Amino acid sequence: MADRSDIAERVEALLAEPIRSAGCRLLEVQYHEGRGSVLRLLVDREPAISLDDLSAISELAGRILDVEDPILQAYSLEVSSPGVFRSLKERKHFEQSIGKVARLTLAPEVLPERKRRTVRGVVLAIAADAVTVQVGEEAVCVPLDGIRAARLDPDL
Repeated sequence: MADRSDIAERVEALLAEPIRSAGCRLLEVQYHEGRGSVLRLLVDREPAISLDDLSAISELAGRILDVEDPILQAYSLEVSSPGVFRSLKERKHFEQSIGKVARLTLAPEVLPERKRRTVRGVVLAIAADAVTVQVGEEAVCVPLDGIRAARLDPDL
């Protein structure tokens, strides 16, 4: 049996382009197996995703998954938005968040000159191993491996 990350990667490879062609972005694929296995697709669209978009992506993904059959056991398909306070877990999540406000919780050894372990600002850029965030008048470069948690943090 393939492990969960293999299944998620396979599903992402199958669905990313069709979802993009439908005008949305596939942000993350989560697969939880066991009794009541669940395949969850987190999708988004600019400026905002609607229930109709989620329904259309669910139907599209269901058709493709029925034909390609990348998961051998029974599972439930869930398609949802990650919400406005979405987690930023992978490099690609930061890339998709350039220009948006994020809150980063840093490891103690990262930026030891700062007293606070959180940084809130606009994501400016992402490099191979760091993200740059505009905090007030200062551009702060934070190594990706020094981020303990990150999420979008828009002003509502």
